[in-house]
Amino acid sequence: MKVLVTGANGFVGKNLISTLKNIKDGKDKTRNINIQDIFTYDIDNTIDDLKKYTKDCDFVFHLAGVNRPKNIEEFYEGNTNFTELLCASLEAHNNKCPILISSSIQAKQSNDYGKSKKEGEQILIRHAMNIDTKVYIYRLANLFGKWCRPNYNSVVAT
Repeated sequence: MKVLVTGANGFVGKNLISTLKNIKDGKDKTRNINIQDIFTYDIDNTIDDLKKYTKDCDFVFHLAGVNRPKNIEEFYEGNTNFTELLCASLEAHNNKCPILISSSIQAKQSNDYGKSKKEGEQILIRHAMNIDTKVYIYRLANLFGKWCRPNYNSVVAT
């Protein structure tokens, strides 16, 4: 299996990649998953990287997102527009791989962060219907753990 992780350098992404590497390397034998490749995508990658990864991946963990922008438009660029770009790239390659997105309980709220996360969810739902694939939406709350940044990810880390 070839796995694409967007938001690879973020808090959740780092932890997921660490676990996936342990599974791939045979250090974690609690899961029966054959991982061939882990494609890591983050803000420093190019659109060409995304196109390459979406051509070959078998599963997408879509963890990329913006939660502390300098201006409100960045919420929509990072949470809505990037999700649209990801889906378009998968569709261009006729790749029907499943996508798991980490959303937020804020998707139920009327603030710009919540609206941008909800719009991203809706894009994925339409994508799933358009190409007949699976989408898993996880609305996460109160994250903390290894690599959690004080005054950023969690009150617990602070």
